[in-house]
Amino acid sequence: MKKLIDRHRDIQYTLTNIEPDLWSWSFEINGKMRQGTTRARLGLLAQRRVCTLIDRELKSAERAKPKEPD
Repeated sequence: MKKLIDRHRDIQYTLTNIEPDLWSWSFEINGKMRQGTTRARLGLLAQRRVCTLIDRELKSAERAKPKEPD
């Protein structure tokens, strides 16, 4: 079982190969823990998918944040 802990845009994520072609991932943004699995033959592809998910979560968190008055 291969385990990788890395950072993307200052968000630490964990990626674990739980069986051939199946990866488990988890990360936390603003106290909200996200976790799941993805199917990928290559570890780098699984990493890319997690980074895409982190980007998506950061974008939605930015939209949900109330705007400050000027």
